[in-house]
Amino acid sequence: MPDLAELLPKLTLASQSIARKALLQSLGIEVTTYATHCDESHQESDPARAVALLSERKLQAFLSAHPKTSQPVLCCDTLIAFEGVLIGKPADKEEARTQLSSFSGKAQEVHSGWALWYKGRQYGGSDKALVWFKHLDVDDIEGYLQTDEWKGAAGSYRIQGEGRALIDHIEGDEATVIGLPLLQISEILISPLSE
Repeated sequence: MPDLAELLPKLTLASQSIARKALLQSLGIEVTTYATHCDESHQESDPARAVALLSERKLQAFLSAHPKTSQPVLCCDTLIAFEGVLIGKPADKEEARTQLSSFSGKAQEVHSGWALWYKGRQYGGSDKALVWFKHLDVDDIEGYLQTDEWKGAAGSYRIQGEGRALIDHIEGDEATVIGLPLLQISEILISPLSE
């Protein structure tokens, strides 16, 4: 069975996420990045639908700007659902502090959506992972805020960096928490693309 790097040796990642790019590169995929700067507002209350919708919107924005693209294009979006509220990127350090404090000792759902343009066809979906936080004290939170990893991160943390120390355990695909549901993308793509 082919792996993703065989099917997608090169792709355009329409995202500014350093973590998503690094994850794809770790698989042996040659990645070019492009920021769509698209509107991320939405009225969805269902996080799975919201991230799928935003990913598709980013893909459409890219295809509008590059209608003759021949290279595969991947767009992603990540949101956190916590106690009935959808959480995105913090506006500032104070909001990051509040988010991390509220997560202490609790679990949250991380939803990552994706949309892929491949050989003239669009594929997409979303995946969910559960992230359980350790009990955090003020020093834990303040120490993490000093790293600046919280900037631009949904929920104010990144598990692939020093944020890993805040996490007790993860249920699901860790790549989904990073913002790129690799297991789901592989499952969906490998069968139709390898025919």
